[in-house]
Amino acid sequence: MVTMKDIQRIREELKKLKPSDLAENSDKPLSNREAVKQLGPALLKMRKRGFSVNTLVELLQKHQIDLKGNDLSRYLRAFQGEKATTAKAVRVKNKSAEIVDLPINSLSGQL
Repeated sequence: MVTMKDIQRIREELKKLKPSDLAENSDKPLSNREAVKQLGPALLKMRKRGFSVNTLVELLQKHQIDLKGNDLSRYLRAFQGEKATTAKAVRVKNKSAEIVDLPINSLSGQL
């Protein structure tokens, strides 16, 4: 199993993300899906730069994250979906309109 310490080491090696402080649960084992989620931004940047899924799988396997290319692709798509949903929720929250109370008699002339 991969730990948060392993994730930190991978981040530094890939040099795609700023090193972050380790959480209190840094020795907690992570699933492959959780590990990919933690490395998602770095892995997506590498994909945009032309790295194949198979190359990324090989890199991850060097760090005891044992998964197949199909799994990595699926986890990255899920990560992108979560990221897009979060961004959309923030946009909707920022654009929410204020409800204005109008007197009933002010609307009667408009009907």
